[in-house]
Amino acid sequence: MLGWLSMAHLPGTWPDTSSSAGTSPRCSLLPASARGWEATRGSLPPPTDSTGPPPQTTKAKYKTPMYPYLLPKSTSTADQLPFTLPGGQCTTVQVLRSVDRWSAGTSENSILNAYLHTIRESQHFLYIENQFFISCSDGRTVLNKVGDEIVDRILKAHKQGQCFRVYVLLPLLPGFEGDISTGGGNSIQAILHFTYRTLCRGEHSILHRLKAAMGTAWRDYMSICGLRTHGELGEHPVSELIYIHSKMLIADDRTVIIGSANINDRSLLGKRDSELAVLIEDTEMEPSLMDGMEYQAGRFALSLRKHCFSVVLGADARPDLDLRDPVCDDFFQLWHDIAESNANIYEQIFRCLPSNAIRSLRALREYVTVEPLAMVSPPLARSELTQVQGHLVHFPLKFLEDESLLPPLGSKEGMIPLEVWT
Repeated sequence: MLGWLSMAHLPGTWPDTSSSAGTSPRCSLLPASARGWEATRGSLPPPTDSTGPPPQTTKAKYKTPMYPYLLPKSTSTADQLPFTLPGGQCTTVQVLRSVDRWSAGTSENSILNAYLHTIRESQHFLYIENQFFISCSDGRTVLNKVGDEIVDRILKAHKQGQCFRVYVLLPLLPGFEGDISTGGGNSIQAILHFTYRTLCRGEHSILHRLKAAMGTAWRDYMSICGLRTHGELGEHPVSELIYIHSKMLIADDRTVIIGSANINDRSLLGKRDSELAVLIEDTEMEPSLMDGMEYQAGRFALSLRKHCFSVVLGADARPDLDLRDPVCDDFFQLWHDIAESNANIYEQIFRCLPSNAIRSLRALREYVTVEPLAMVSPPLARSELTQVQGHLVHFPLKFLEDESLLPPLGSKEGMIPLEVWT
């Protein structure tokens, strides 16, 4: 068991993004969970009397009038309900779902459709925060095409000579049981396998396809990062990754998708997990910048994106930092510089995991035997940490790249279907 005095657990290390909607969207969201009950209730066999055979299910009692349907008869008066959200902006809101017949009586994958459409129609940039990123269809183990649409959109921009940026923020490690200093355990490695398969390993990965088309120029279009923070535990500085739990997409400072759906087959295909999301499109605009040109940005999308950028870049400590233009070369280079600088400082002081310096399990075992600067010289470590800006760090794309991260066939994780991980 790990004790609180030996394990870093810093505040603000589990961020999430949510939204609030009023009137009609609320009336569409509220019954969504109830529909699962309705579908189950309607599919139950009728109860039997005491003289007949025993019921085929213990849920038969729910068919009685004592367990009524949860959905209202009508929502035609939704717009008459008073609703005020201080500081809110006027937008159009479309409720999205991933549900199947077994849970809701119908099948729907409108969250996936919204992601694909928004990526395809984006003109300037995409900003993605998600707990998982398992995509790039191979027609067998992974079927959703979110990653494929990102590749196609970047290739289109490259062909047309267009300035286009994709920002992706993911947890540096999956939130599963395991000690990463010894390899992480089969569950962690399985999620890492499919994440790296999406990002940079194998013929279907995003970076493999971009490099084949444009070489190193992919760096002009895409950034893949995580978040990290630091604090004090006892007499020593400590660091901990920030576990991104958001499921959010912002496009062109005008369109936002927020919900419960991860970027993976489980959340998006509409025949596995049940999910809810909202597609928010701004109707109120305000002056901003895009690639150095004047641009009419949506009030809600712009304010949300600037807030996210402010947090990850530490803008509170840099009042001169201009967050209006997420596309121009100067800002994109600044984003890369901060991520690289922070990653180097954290590795120097804490020898953080995961790391690009570790390509194999053998290298990992050797890496963790060296005591970090934070333990050897806390004053010097604290001095170096003053150079950290915000929380942004580059995602370590080369971590354990020489190892197979799929669960061994003889393990319990290796005996379950691959669909569990995707």
